[in-house]
Amino acid sequence: MFLDSYQEILDKLRSGVEKALGEELESSELSQSVSFCDMSFGDLATNIALQKAKKLGMNPRELAETIVQGLINGGDFASAEVAGPGFVNIRLLETDYSRLLTELKPGFFTSEKGAGRRVNVEFISANPTGPLVLVNAWGGYYGDILASLYASQGYEVAREYYLNDGGNQIAQLGRAVQQAAGAEFSEEEAAELYRGPYVDALAKDLSEEFAGTDGLISADPQNVGDKAQAIILAQFIKPTLQRLGIHHDEIYPESRLDNQATIERLRQAGAILEKDGAVWLSGEKAGLDKDEVLVRSTDGQETYFLKDISYQLTKLEDRRFDTAITIVGPDHHGQEQRLLAALSLLGHDGFVPLWTQTVRLTKDGQEYKMSKRRGNYIVLDEFLDMVPSQTARFFFAMRDTNSHFDMDLDLVASQNKHNPLFYVMYSYVRANSVLAKFGDVSMPNELHLDNEQKQILRTFIEISELIEQATVTQQVHSVLHRMIETARYFHDWYEKNPVIKEPNDEVRMGRAYFVLKYRDALASLFGLIGIEPQDKM
Repeated sequence: MFLDSYQEILDKLRSGVEKALGEELESSELSQSVSFCDMSFGDLATNIALQKAKKLGMNPRELAETIVQGLINGGDFASAEVAGPGFVNIRLLETDYSRLLTELKPGFFTSEKGAGRRVNVEFISANPTGPLVLVNAWGGYYGDILASLYASQGYEVAREYYLNDGGNQIAQLGRAVQQAAGAEFSEEEAAELYRGPYVDALAKDLSEEFAGTDGLISADPQNVGDKAQAIILAQFIKPTLQRLGIHHDEIYPESRLDNQATIERLRQAGAILEKDGAVWLSGEKAGLDKDEVLVRSTDGQETYFLKDISYQLTKLEDRRFDTAITIVGPDHHGQEQRLLAALSLLGHDGFVPLWTQTVRLTKDGQEYKMSKRRGNYIVLDEFLDMVPSQTARFFFAMRDTNSHFDMDLDLVASQNKHNPLFYVMYSYVRANSVLAKFGDVSMPNELHLDNEQKQILRTFIEISELIEQATVTQQVHSVLHRMIETARYFHDWYEKNPVIKEPNDEVRMGRAYFVLKYRDALASLFGLIGIEPQDKM
């Protein structure tokens, strides 16, 4: 936990409970049993009596009574009482809340709990055969924010883009460029080639490099594809990443992988089968339902599955990351089990696969059609021409990656409370507007927080817990939903409690101090999720 005084509150509670129970608690035993409760009942609630009653041979409610008596006698809490079959509700002292508020400042959401551990977050990693498309935005924003949350907890984090610069797809890209230059292919083969204005542009550019159209058409498709994918990466993918506000620490090429070394590792583990002219991973040895091809018999080509194993091994073994997170799109769903099995066979359990679902744009209640690169793919740059990147970042990141996403363009464009980012940002603007009318704002001699202010402070503490939990659950969206909830509490409080026009000097300064703390905490959260707070709207 990031607040020293909140940790002190938990420590006091732990000490009182341990005295009542007559035994020490495991480090996580109490913290997992404590949560904020409805303010009509108190501030904190714990079900520790229900958890420990059977072991101690006591009635849960009687045990709760013993805990309550110990907490009251200690004088560390305003009150404590038993609720229901054995819950304990606790009210904090007013001084506790005052101290908590003073600690609400920039850096509040950071900690060093992950110090010494290394995390690789791989996201987007689209094939370099065309521009980025809409579905790449989801994994991109989500991965970028997840990496920030890990870094805020002291982890050493590397953002990575895996570049599939090998295999048949690059040769197919080369053929597509040649077709755009005038080469003829069979109807069946031509139907499988990439198309679009970007392919036509590549054909024009590369014709000069290959000494004319004839030279381009007669060149090795793999060579053409290699040059084309380098242009796509430099002129299409990287500029779009910049528009997304995303920077990768490393672009790791597939061509760097040592797949034969991976086969030898699996062979030493007794997991390689050679049959029907192909090389297989033994399903029996890996705990899978069937054998999986690593090297095909038809053309001797290494499969993507083999390359995936090699790539994750470079992260977990060669580059010594403790955790390797990979975020992929919906077309990869279901492939992670065999990769997890293969890595487990080689002694690694640090691979964490995540995947996003399909994205559909709607407007006026109907699916919104945009010009397409090919099929159902929506070019990401075209989407970003319509929706500001920071708005898109918030909307994508607040979605659970396990659910499909219908993005309402009318909602995204709206400037009212129904737009979540606008709603949260407006609370920051309101706070900033108040503070602009004050000079220096300092803590008053006496600070009294009402229940709505306490609720806002409690929600910030819950957000800090969610950030810490994100390094275990990899859930980003819950943090953003709590931000929206906090903004709602602030708007409600602000509209009922004038700051500038408050006649009582002490009350006015106390409210201004609270607004300052709210503004600074929200600015820290915006920074964590990669959004620039606005002073005016």
